[in-house]
Amino acid sequence: MADSVNPTWSQDINTLLASAPDNASLRAALTQLQKDYKRQTRQLNRLVKLADASADRLNQSNATLDRLSMNLARFVPQPVVDGLRAGKVTAMQSVRRTELTLFFSDIVGFTQMSERLEPEQLAEVMGSYFAAMTEVCDKWGGTLDQFIGDAIVIFFGDPNTHGADQDAVNAVHMAQEMQQRLVMLRDEWATQSADLALHVRMGLSTGFCSVGNFGSSSRLHYTALGNVVNEAARIQSQCPVDSIMISEGTYRRIRDQIKCQKAARVILEGRRHPVQIYEPVYAEPSAPEQSVIAGKDDGFRLYLDQRLVTNPDRVYALLYSAIQKLPAPPRQSYENERE
Repeated sequence: MADSVNPTWSQDINTLLASAPDNASLRAALTQLQKDYKRQTRQLNRLVKLADASADRLNQSNATLDRLSMNLARFVPQPVVDGLRAGKVTAMQSVRRTELTLFFSDIVGFTQMSERLEPEQLAEVMGSYFAAMTEVCDKWGGTLDQFIGDAIVIFFGDPNTHGADQDAVNAVHMAQEMQQRLVMLRDEWATQSADLALHVRMGLSTGFCSVGNFGSSSRLHYTALGNVVNEAARIQSQCPVDSIMISEGTYRRIRDQIKCQKAARVILEGRRHPVQIYEPVYAEPSAPEQSVIAGKDDGFRLYLDQRLVTNPDRVYALLYSAIQKLPAPPRQSYENERE
Protein backbone atom coordinates (compact mmCIF):
# COMPACT_ATOMS: atom_id res chain seq x y z
CA MET A 1 0.00 0.00 0.00
CA ALA A 2 1.09 3.57 -0.67
CA ASP A 3 0.58 4.75 2.94
CA SER A 4 3.45 4.13 5.33
CA VAL A 5 2.95 1.48 7.96
CA ASN A 6 5.58 3.23 10.19
CA PRO A 7 4.00 6.55 11.33
CA THR A 8 6.30 9.56 11.57
CA TRP A 9 4.74 10.80 14.81
CA SER A 10 6.68 8.18 16.82
CA GLN A 11 9.94 9.81 15.73
CA ASP A 12 8.53 13.27 16.53
CA ILE A 13 7.51 12.19 20.03
CA ASN A 14 10.98 10.78 20.71
CA THR A 15 12.50 14.09 19.62
CA LEU A 16 10.10 16.04 21.87
CA LEU A 17 10.90 13.85 24.85
CA ALA A 18 14.62 14.45 24.36
CA SER A 19 14.17 18.22 24.53
CA ALA A 20 11.99 20.73 26.27
CA PRO A 21 8.90 20.93 24.04
CA ASP A 22 7.07 24.16 23.40
CA ASN A 23 3.38 24.55 22.56
CA ALA A 24 4.00 24.88 18.84
CA SER A 25 6.00 21.68 18.77
CA LEU A 26 3.26 19.86 20.72
CA ARG A 27 0.58 21.13 18.35
CA ALA A 28 2.61 20.00 15.35
CA ALA A 29 3.16 16.55 16.84
CA LEU A 30 -0.54 16.20 17.70
CA THR A 31 -1.57 17.28 14.21
CA GLN A 32 0.77 14.72 12.68
CA LEU A 33 -0.57 12.07 15.08
CA GLN A 34 -4.15 12.79 13.95
CA LYS A 35 -3.16 12.54 10.29
CA ASP A 36 -1.39 9.23 10.84
CA TYR A 37 -4.36 7.90 12.82
CA LYS A 38 -6.78 8.81 10.03
CA ARG A 39 -4.49 7.27 7.44
CA GLN A 40 -4.19 4.04 9.43
CA THR A 41 -7.99 3.99 9.95
CA ARG A 42 -8.55 4.31 6.20
CA GLN A 43 -6.12 1.45 5.58
CA LEU A 44 -7.88 -0.71 8.17
CA ASN A 45 -11.31 0.04 6.68
CA ARG A 46 -10.08 -0.90 3.21
CA LEU A 47 -8.71 -4.20 4.58
CA VAL A 48 -12.02 -4.93 6.34
CA LYS A 49 -13.97 -4.28 3.14
CA LEU A 50 -11.61 -6.51 1.15
CA ALA A 51 -11.97 -9.28 3.75
CA ASP A 52 -15.78 -8.96 3.71
CA ALA A 53 -15.82 -9.08 -0.07
CA SER A 54 -13.55 -12.14 -0.08
CA ALA A 55 -15.77 -13.85 2.50
CA ASP A 56 -18.87 -13.11 0.43
CA ARG A 57 -17.24 -14.49 -2.71
CA LEU A 58 -16.12 -17.57 -0.78
CA ASN A 59 -19.64 -18.13 0.58
CA GLN A 60 -21.09 -17.73 -2.90
CA SER A 61 -18.57 -20.18 -4.33
CA ASN A 62 -19.35 -22.71 -1.59
CA ALA A 63 -23.08 -22.33 -2.20
CA THR A 64 -22.52 -22.85 -5.93
CA LEU A 65 -20.43 -25.96 -5.26
CA ASP A 66 -23.14 -27.33 -2.95
CA ARG A 67 -25.79 -26.79 -5.62
CA LEU A 68 -23.60 -28.44 -8.24
CA SER A 69 -22.95 -31.40 -5.93
CA MET A 70 -26.67 -31.83 -5.27
CA ASN A 71 -27.44 -31.72 -8.97
CA LEU A 72 -24.51 -34.00 -9.81
CA ALA A 73 -25.75 -36.57 -7.28
CA ARG A 74 -28.96 -36.88 -9.31
CA PHE A 75 -26.97 -38.21 -12.25
CA VAL A 76 -23.95 -39.83 -10.58
CA PRO A 77 -24.05 -42.24 -7.60
CA GLN A 78 -23.77 -40.36 -4.29
CA PRO A 79 -20.70 -42.35 -3.10
CA VAL A 80 -18.91 -41.29 -6.29
CA VAL A 81 -19.81 -37.64 -5.71
CA ASP A 82 -18.55 -37.90 -2.12
CA GLY A 83 -15.31 -39.44 -3.36
CA LEU A 84 -14.76 -36.66 -5.89
CA ARG A 85 -15.42 -34.00 -3.25
CA ALA A 86 -12.92 -35.71 -0.95
CA GLY A 87 -10.27 -35.39 -3.66
CA LYS A 88 -10.19 -39.07 -4.69
CA VAL A 89 -10.11 -38.14 -8.38
CA THR A 90 -7.35 -40.59 -9.33
CA ALA A 91 -9.13 -43.47 -7.63
CA MET A 92 -12.38 -42.56 -9.37
CA GLN A 93 -10.70 -42.54 -12.77
CA SER A 94 -9.06 -45.95 -12.43
CA VAL A 95 -10.63 -49.29 -13.32
CA ARG A 96 -9.93 -52.02 -10.80
CA ARG A 97 -10.92 -55.59 -10.03
CA THR A 98 -12.71 -56.07 -6.73
CA GLU A 99 -15.34 -58.22 -5.07
CA LEU A 100 -18.85 -56.80 -5.27
CA THR A 101 -22.37 -57.89 -4.46
CA LEU A 102 -24.69 -57.06 -7.37
CA PHE A 103 -28.40 -56.42 -7.03
CA PHE A 104 -30.79 -56.59 -9.99
CA SER A 105 -34.55 -56.05 -9.81
CA ASP A 106 -37.30 -56.13 -12.41
CA ILE A 107 -41.03 -55.35 -12.34
CA VAL A 108 -43.27 -58.29 -13.23
CA GLY A 109 -45.59 -57.52 -16.14
CA PHE A 110 -44.21 -54.03 -16.72
CA THR A 111 -44.92 -54.12 -20.47
CA GLN A 112 -48.61 -54.85 -19.89
CA MET A 113 -48.80 -52.19 -17.18
CA SER A 114 -47.21 -49.57 -19.44
CA GLU A 115 -49.74 -50.36 -22.16
CA ARG A 116 -52.65 -50.06 -19.72
CA LEU A 117 -51.68 -46.77 -18.06
CA GLU A 118 -51.59 -43.30 -19.54
CA PRO A 119 -48.03 -41.94 -19.99
CA GLU A 120 -48.52 -39.32 -17.26
CA GLN A 121 -49.83 -41.92 -14.80
CA LEU A 122 -47.01 -44.31 -15.65
CA ALA A 123 -44.43 -41.57 -15.10
CA GLU A 124 -45.95 -40.74 -11.69
CA VAL A 125 -46.01 -44.39 -10.61
CA MET A 126 -42.45 -45.06 -11.71
CA GLY A 127 -41.26 -41.84 -10.08
CA SER A 128 -42.75 -42.95 -6.74
CA TYR A 129 -41.29 -46.44 -7.15
CA PHE A 130 -37.77 -45.31 -8.07
CA ALA A 131 -37.76 -42.66 -5.30
CA ALA A 132 -38.68 -45.24 -2.65
CA MET A 133 -36.13 -47.78 -3.88
CA THR A 134 -33.38 -45.17 -4.13
CA GLU A 135 -34.03 -44.06 -0.55
CA VAL A 136 -33.63 -47.63 0.69
CA CYS A 137 -30.47 -48.05 -1.42
CA ASP A 138 -28.92 -44.93 0.12
CA LYS A 139 -29.85 -46.06 3.62
CA TRP A 140 -27.92 -49.33 3.27
CA GLY A 141 -24.92 -47.76 1.50
CA GLY A 142 -25.41 -49.16 -1.99
CA THR A 143 -24.06 -47.58 -5.16
CA LEU A 144 -26.95 -47.03 -7.56
CA ASP A 145 -25.51 -48.05 -10.92
CA GLN A 146 -28.41 -47.34 -13.25
CA PHE A 147 -32.07 -47.65 -14.12
CA ILE A 148 -32.62 -49.79 -17.20
CA GLY A 149 -36.23 -49.20 -18.12
CA ASP A 150 -38.04 -50.58 -15.07
CA ALA A 151 -34.97 -52.51 -13.86
CA ILE A 152 -32.64 -51.29 -11.09
CA VAL A 153 -28.95 -52.18 -10.85
CA ILE A 154 -27.12 -51.56 -7.55
CA PHE A 155 -23.78 -52.79 -6.25
CA PHE A 156 -22.09 -52.95 -2.87
CA GLY A 157 -18.33 -52.88 -2.28
CA ASP A 158 -17.18 -49.83 -4.23
CA PRO A 159 -16.26 -47.03 -3.89
CA ASN A 160 -17.07 -47.63 -0.19
CA THR A 161 -16.82 -51.05 1.41
CA HIS A 162 -17.39 -52.57 4.85
CA GLY A 163 -15.74 -55.84 3.85
CA ALA A 164 -17.10 -58.43 1.44
CA ASP A 165 -19.22 -60.20 4.07
CA GLN A 166 -20.90 -57.07 5.42
CA ASP A 167 -21.39 -55.65 1.92
CA ALA A 168 -23.34 -58.79 0.98
CA VAL A 169 -25.35 -58.66 4.22
CA ASN A 170 -26.25 -55.02 3.62
CA ALA A 171 -27.30 -55.81 0.05
CA VAL A 172 -29.67 -58.57 1.20
CA HIS A 173 -31.13 -56.42 3.99
CA MET A 174 -31.66 -53.67 1.41
CA ALA A 175 -33.58 -56.06 -0.85
CA GLN A 176 -35.72 -57.21 2.08
CA GLU A 177 -36.58 -53.64 3.05
CA MET A 178 -37.40 -52.85 -0.58
CA GLN A 179 -39.95 -55.67 -0.60
CA GLN A 180 -41.42 -54.26 2.61
CA ARG A 181 -41.61 -50.80 1.09
CA LEU A 182 -43.36 -52.21 -1.97
CA VAL A 183 -46.11 -53.61 0.24
CA MET A 184 -46.67 -50.11 1.60
CA LEU A 185 -46.65 -48.61 -1.89
CA ARG A 186 -49.27 -51.08 -3.11
CA ASP A 187 -51.46 -50.23 -0.12
CA GLU A 188 -51.02 -46.53 -0.77
CA TRP A 189 -51.97 -46.89 -4.42
CA ALA A 190 -54.97 -49.01 -3.45
CA THR A 191 -56.34 -46.16 -1.29
CA GLN A 192 -56.13 -43.94 -4.37
CA SER A 193 -58.27 -46.41 -6.33
CA ALA A 194 -55.35 -47.01 -8.66
CA ASP A 195 -55.33 -50.38 -10.42
CA LEU A 196 -51.64 -50.98 -9.70
CA ALA A 197 -50.50 -54.42 -8.63
CA LEU A 198 -46.79 -53.65 -8.89
CA HIS A 199 -44.72 -56.74 -8.05
CA VAL A 200 -40.95 -57.08 -8.27
CA ARG A 201 -38.42 -59.91 -8.53
CA MET A 202 -34.95 -59.40 -7.06
CA GLY A 203 -31.69 -61.28 -7.65
CA LEU A 204 -28.26 -60.91 -6.02
CA SER A 205 -24.85 -62.31 -6.84
CA THR A 206 -21.39 -61.88 -5.30
CA GLY A 207 -18.02 -62.17 -7.00
CA PHE A 208 -15.16 -60.29 -8.61
CA CYS A 209 -15.91 -57.56 -11.16
CA SER A 210 -14.15 -54.78 -12.97
CA VAL A 211 -15.45 -51.52 -11.55
CA GLY A 212 -14.70 -47.92 -12.46
CA ASN A 213 -15.41 -45.33 -15.12
CA PHE A 214 -16.08 -46.87 -18.53
CA GLY A 215 -16.86 -45.08 -21.75
CA SER A 216 -15.24 -42.57 -24.05
CA SER A 217 -13.04 -39.56 -23.41
CA SER A 218 -16.12 -37.32 -23.62
CA ARG A 219 -18.59 -39.43 -21.65
CA LEU A 220 -17.93 -41.83 -18.77
CA HIS A 221 -20.17 -44.03 -16.66
CA TYR A 222 -19.20 -45.37 -13.25
CA THR A 223 -20.31 -49.01 -13.36
CA ALA A 224 -19.34 -52.64 -12.84
CA LEU A 225 -18.69 -55.19 -15.58
CA GLY A 226 -18.34 -58.93 -15.32
CA ASN A 227 -20.10 -62.25 -15.07
CA VAL A 228 -21.47 -61.40 -11.62
CA VAL A 229 -23.61 -58.63 -13.11
CA ASN A 230 -25.12 -61.02 -15.64
CA GLU A 231 -25.61 -63.69 -12.98
CA ALA A 232 -27.65 -61.35 -10.76
CA ALA A 233 -29.93 -60.55 -13.70
CA ARG A 234 -30.30 -64.25 -14.61
CA ILE A 235 -31.11 -65.20 -10.99
CA GLN A 236 -33.73 -62.44 -10.85
CA SER A 237 -35.46 -63.96 -13.88
CA GLN A 238 -35.79 -67.28 -11.97
CA CYS A 239 -37.43 -65.67 -8.93
CA PRO A 240 -41.06 -66.18 -7.96
CA VAL A 241 -43.06 -62.95 -7.78
CA ASP A 242 -42.25 -60.68 -4.80
CA SER A 243 -39.26 -62.75 -3.76
CA ILE A 244 -35.48 -62.50 -3.41
CA MET A 245 -33.01 -65.08 -4.66
CA ILE A 246 -29.25 -65.09 -4.21
CA SER A 247 -26.29 -66.90 -5.72
CA GLU A 248 -24.14 -69.41 -3.88
CA GLY A 249 -21.38 -66.78 -3.70
CA THR A 250 -23.72 -64.40 -1.85
CA TYR A 251 -24.97 -67.24 0.36
CA ARG A 252 -21.43 -68.03 1.50
CA ARG A 253 -20.91 -64.39 2.51
CA ILE A 254 -24.13 -64.02 4.51
CA ARG A 255 -24.89 -67.49 5.91
CA ASP A 256 -23.44 -66.68 9.34
CA GLN A 257 -25.69 -63.63 9.73
CA ILE A 258 -28.82 -64.31 7.66
CA LYS A 259 -30.73 -67.57 7.59
CA CYS A 260 -31.25 -68.92 4.07
CA GLN A 261 -32.99 -71.89 2.55
CA LYS A 262 -32.15 -73.77 -0.62
CA ALA A 263 -34.48 -72.82 -3.44
CA ALA A 264 -33.59 -74.84 -6.52
CA ARG A 265 -30.84 -75.88 -8.86
CA VAL A 266 -31.36 -74.00 -12.10
CA ILE A 267 -29.54 -73.67 -15.38
CA LEU A 268 -28.97 -69.97 -15.93
CA GLU A 269 -28.92 -68.55 -19.41
CA GLY A 270 -25.46 -68.94 -20.90
CA ARG A 271 -24.46 -71.69 -18.44
CA ARG A 272 -24.08 -75.38 -19.20
CA HIS A 273 -24.47 -76.73 -15.69
CA PRO A 274 -27.11 -76.05 -13.03
CA VAL A 275 -26.29 -73.76 -10.12
CA GLN A 276 -27.77 -73.70 -6.64
CA ILE A 277 -29.71 -70.60 -5.65
CA TYR A 278 -30.95 -69.67 -2.19
CA GLU A 279 -33.74 -67.63 -0.65
CA PRO A 280 -32.96 -65.44 2.38
CA VAL A 281 -35.40 -65.96 5.23
CA TYR A 282 -36.68 -62.63 6.41
CA ALA A 283 -35.76 -61.46 9.89
CA GLU A 284 -35.67 -58.01 11.42
CA PRO A 285 -32.35 -56.60 10.18
CA SER A 286 -30.00 -54.74 12.45
CA ALA A 287 -30.22 -51.67 10.29
CA PRO A 288 -27.65 -48.88 10.42
CA GLU A 289 -30.41 -47.03 12.25
CA GLN A 290 -33.81 -48.45 13.17
CA SER A 291 -35.77 -45.54 11.76
CA VAL A 292 -38.69 -47.18 9.95
CA ILE A 293 -41.82 -48.38 11.74
CA ALA A 294 -44.26 -50.24 9.51
CA GLY A 295 -47.29 -52.44 10.03
CA LYS A 296 -50.73 -53.18 8.67
CA ASP A 297 -53.92 -55.09 9.38
CA ASP A 298 -57.52 -54.94 8.23
CA GLY A 299 -58.43 -51.27 7.99
CA PHE A 300 -55.06 -50.21 9.37
CA ARG A 301 -51.75 -49.14 7.83
CA LEU A 302 -48.75 -47.48 9.45
CA TYR A 303 -45.52 -46.32 7.86
CA LEU A 304 -43.26 -44.00 9.82
CA ASP A 305 -39.73 -43.04 8.78
CA GLN A 306 -38.25 -41.19 11.73
CA ARG A 307 -35.41 -39.74 9.64
CA LEU A 308 -37.90 -37.73 7.58
CA VAL A 309 -39.92 -36.38 10.51
CA THR A 310 -39.45 -32.63 10.92
CA ASN A 311 -42.28 -32.02 13.41
CA PRO A 312 -42.39 -34.77 16.08
CA ASP A 313 -45.14 -32.95 18.00
CA ARG A 314 -47.40 -33.22 14.97
CA VAL A 315 -46.70 -36.96 14.70
CA TYR A 316 -47.50 -37.50 18.39
CA ALA A 317 -50.72 -35.49 18.02
CA LEU A 318 -51.86 -37.54 15.02
CA LEU A 319 -51.10 -40.87 16.69
CA TYR A 320 -52.74 -39.80 19.95
CA SER A 321 -55.83 -38.57 18.12
CA ALA A 322 -56.10 -41.87 16.23
CA ILE A 323 -55.74 -43.91 19.44
CA GLN A 324 -58.38 -41.81 21.21
CA LYS A 325 -60.90 -42.59 18.46
CA LEU A 326 -60.41 -46.34 18.80
CA PRO A 327 -62.71 -48.34 21.08
CA ALA A 328 -60.89 -49.69 24.11
CA PRO A 329 -59.75 -53.26 23.39
CA PRO A 330 -60.72 -56.08 25.75
CA ARG A 331 -57.97 -56.31 28.37
CA GLN A 332 -57.32 -60.01 27.71
CA SER A 333 -56.89 -59.37 23.99
CA TYR A 334 -54.47 -56.51 24.69
CA GLU A 335 -52.41 -58.63 27.08
CA ASN A 336 -52.19 -61.41 24.45
CA GLU A 337 -50.90 -58.96 21.85
CA ARG A 338 -48.24 -57.68 24.26
CA GLU A 339 -47.04 -61.22 24.94
